[in-house]
Amino acid sequence: MSMSVGSPSGDEPGVMANINTTPLVDVMLVLLIIFLITIPVINKTVKVDLPKAVNIPMSDMNSRTLTPSASTLASVSRFGS
Repeated sequence: MSMSVGSPSGDEPGVMANINTTPLVDVMLVLLIIFLITIPVINKTVKVDLPKAVNIPMSDMNSRTLTPSASTLASVSRFGS
């Protein structure tokens, strides 16, 4: 981007601003090429078998009591092990 303030002799009375659009066009062309390359890659899908989630209603959860064999105990020492 450039800005012309006027000639040293004073022939130009005011400030004239010129914007160089060449870098903008270059960036837009690069983005267009990137999108044209990546769109076909996005359309390919891979079949993934995800596990089914089990949702227990809160009314059933309140009536159950967890036994120590059903719970998991996790501990972390101050050294991270």
